[in-house]
Amino acid sequence: MLLPSTADLSCYAGRMTLPCAALVVLCLSSAPIQEGGAAHWPQFLGPGGAPRTDSQPTSLAFDLEQDVLWRAPLPAGASSPCIWEGRIFLTGHEEGRLIMLALDRTSGAELWRHSVEFTPPPFYGHSDASPAVPTACTDGERVIFYFGDWGLIARNLDGELLWEKPLPVPDDAIFGIGSSPILIDDMVILSRDGCPDSSIRAFAAEDGELLWQVPRLGFGYSFGTPYLWQNAERLELIVAGTQRLTALDPATGAELWRVTGLCSFVCTTPVGDAERLYFAAWSTGGAEGRELVESLFGDETFNAEQLADAAAAFARLDSDGDGKVTVEELPPCRAKSAFGVADDNHDGVWDLEEYVPLHNLPKGPGKNLMIAVAAGGKGDVTGSHVTWSRRRGLPYVASPLLHEGRIWLLKSGGFVTCLDPKTGEAHFDRERLDDRGEYYATAVGVPGHVIVASGDGTIYVLKSADAFELVTTVELGERIQATPAVVDGKVYVRTRTSLLAFGR
Repeated sequence: MLLPSTADLSCYAGRMTLPCAALVVLCLSSAPIQEGGAAHWPQFLGPGGAPRTDSQPTSLAFDLEQDVLWRAPLPAGASSPCIWEGRIFLTGHEEGRLIMLALDRTSGAELWRHSVEFTPPPFYGHSDASPAVPTACTDGERVIFYFGDWGLIARNLDGELLWEKPLPVPDDAIFGIGSSPILIDDMVILSRDGCPDSSIRAFAAEDGELLWQVPRLGFGYSFGTPYLWQNAERLELIVAGTQRLTALDPATGAELWRVTGLCSFVCTTPVGDAERLYFAAWSTGGAEGRELVESLFGDETFNAEQLADAAAAFARLDSDGDGKVTVEELPPCRAKSAFGVADDNHDGVWDLEEYVPLHNLPKGPGKNLMIAVAAGGKGDVTGSHVTWSRRRGLPYVASPLLHEGRIWLLKSGGFVTCLDPKTGEAHFDRERLDDRGEYYATAVGVPGHVIVASGDGTIYVLKSADAFELVTTVELGERIQATPAVVDGKVYVRTRTSLLAFGR
């Protein structure tokens, strides 16, 4: 099949003929975006890649005595629940093996478990990094698992192997690999930004055959997951990566439009409505000075003198005065979790020479920014279709939530912002929750409320309204990195060691 050629496009015909390709385009253009309410949460961030549902939870109290229907032990990992009717699919790792497992949604009992061997990376720069971060996806016939240190594995719902696709393993992903696969009709879409085969790829869901790929040379690692945007004009595959937001034709991978000059290290996934696409990303490399230091160590650690002088800040952290800083000497903060990034010689401590470059890190290329992009663009739309932008309250890992006519942002440090999607104006700006650490899980929208999970393991329930109103606060006592799932009135929350089902 001869496909349109662009500077970044390398497509493979596979088994597709021109009539078949036209049929795929026709099917994709009419594909619905599933809303919540069904007994499905089939991919990362739920139905349609937007973690909201019409299913009203039977309880939002998250009472650990009354509301825990069951608790299932899990291997280490950070993938979110993938749910199809009576089964929940998850991943994990232990003792040099990557694990795929299915649980019974009613009882939490393990239905099946399979694993593959892998070689663990020699070093992670972050304490929350894991080889089992990507979330599985399913269409009700097959479940697609992805591990950055192995590749793609497809099984049926009973766990039987359908096909495997080993992929080149990165050797310098100090944060691991976080992008999840998604299914579009009969295609598996996968972002491999930063990997040895850096590209966006489409595989046949039936047997793993490569259908098309778009090389992504020059793109660093990205934790964002591709998003299928059904807007008023057409169906578009949105991929966020190094300083760029790109829309592709889902059937061929051909570029439709792009916005440039954005965040350099992307961990978030876009979301959209019929008129606009919303993308927000923040990274350390896009900050400098006070913003940088306070993002790493919190806004209550250093005084003005210490913010301005790296040696004075180091002395403040060096509580025992031995000329070295250990992870135990740091306050609860993002730098504590990412201690290994600045520990150049991997000896478990920082000396002043290691700390100074971190404190004085210069701003890198790109901008930490939130943008709204109008539908219908073509080519470079940076100057023509960005209808509004914002610099404050941006998320690092948690993706924007579009729910009941509002956009919700969760910024590291416990800051919550609520915006008007049409204008970008704030209903409220950076209201603060008690947990001042990291927020990995994207907020989840349910009728009348928003569920927020902090990295330190606290569940917050907020009123879905123009004014900030905290309804419930429950400390689970375990780390949370995965986004909760809501199905049939039950809320499923993955912690570091367990999956909990909440409801009544």
